[in-house]
Amino acid sequence: MKHQTPHAFYINPVEIDLIGAGATGSQILAGLTRLHLAMIELGHPAGLKVCCWDPDSVTHANIGRQLFLENEIGCNKAITLINRYNFHFALEWIAIPERFQTRYSNDKNKIIISAVDTRKSRAEIRQAMKNYPNAYYIESGCGLDFGQIYCGNGSPELPYPWKNHPELYDATLDEPDHSSCSAADSLEHHGLFINQFIATGVLEFIWQLFRNGGLTYSELYFNLKTGRMLSKTIEAPKKKKRR
Repeated sequence: MKHQTPHAFYINPVEIDLIGAGATGSQILAGLTRLHLAMIELGHPAGLKVCCWDPDSVTHANIGRQLFLENEIGCNKAITLINRYNFHFALEWIAIPERFQTRYSNDKNKIIISAVDTRKSRAEIRQAMKNYPNAYYIESGCGLDFGQIYCGNGSPELPYPWKNHPELYDATLDEPDHSSCSAADSLEHHGLFINQFIATGVLEFIWQLFRNGGLTYSELYFNLKTGRMLSKTIEAPKKKKRR
């Protein structure tokens, strides 16, 4: 079945909270600027209003894998990227150099994107999502050469990802922190282009909502080693049997 995009998404500004501006998040944010400009060209009255969250600063290890420059080392990631795109595209997007927390707004016109790399962070986001019962939530994650994306809005046909994948939010399963001091060390844990594939998949979910009127799949899987991409089709909710 096809999940239909709410009508309000076509007539009002769509708020997006992007959580994480690292390897995947920086790629997503760059794509959101393109998506915003495309929506305006296609007749959307307001496009996107983006808020990017990240408490971390740019380090030397980020250069090359993430969309930062040498002269930005030491600067906050969210502020650096948002200032860049606001300047070049005359936007008024917001950067918050903190961990994600509730920011009250119209959650009927809201998409929250998770681009974090620990289950602890995902669990914190899940708790905050209780304050956004009508928002879309897109979860992304990856390993060395594979990754997955889940999209939900709490409806019967599009449940939130923690309903079917609770292991992604179990902080006890997190591996010990392996903070990298070099780009070479980072590449031992994540391939050079896997984050770009994941970011493109996240952006495609949003593009489908606006350009094609909804979604026909709710999960997307990549495996660059085997060259495969798989999706999970949205199924109609099962009707309860009458007693």
